[in-house]
Amino acid sequence: MVEFKVPADVSVDDFFKTHVPNQFKESLATANVSAMAGKEFTLQFNIEGKKYALRIKDGKALEVIPGGLDKAMLTLSLSESFWRDSITGKVPGAMDQFTDPSQAADANRYNALQNTKGTLKVELKLEDGKVVPLAMTFNGEVAPEVTIKLAMSDWLAMQRKETDGQSLFMAGKMQFDGDVSFLMQLQSLV
Repeated sequence: MVEFKVPADVSVDDFFKTHVPNQFKESLATANVSAMAGKEFTLQFNIEGKKYALRIKDGKALEVIPGGLDKAMLTLSLSESFWRDSITGKVPGAMDQFTDPSQAADANRYNALQNTKGTLKVELKLEDGKVVPLAMTFNGEVAPEVTIKLAMSDWLAMQRKETDGQSLFMAGKMQFDGDVSFLMQLQSLV
């Protein structure tokens, strides 16, 4: 798990310009990113109108791009409050799959990501009953689209590979609406 050491009031700009490069360097010291040799991964964050893209080459070289890219491999759109809770540890583990170099460097996940096109909308229910929306757009393609609804605790368990979407659906813990074929394709990314 990647733990950012940032103040609770960190700005989006300061986070991406200062903290992300520093954390990336620190994480590289222990991450095995050899599977990313010769590859480029692009990840964009859309946080309430502010866009920052991360371009990672060979798993080692990070470029932070204010304003974003036209077609990132993965674009994550979320509210500033959920982003802040995720990076400051109020929602531990919520961003690991996007910020942990060792998870991003998985060759199978990278290959699956290259071939995925569409949008996953997620509605995460927090313990207090509040629902937090986020969206993931793959390779700049809006369609096909699917929406899943589940508890934050189940989302995190899925990220830790303690469960999967099919098990959650069968247990009545996850609902979906939209393109079922696309939803099945997304299993290869977890």
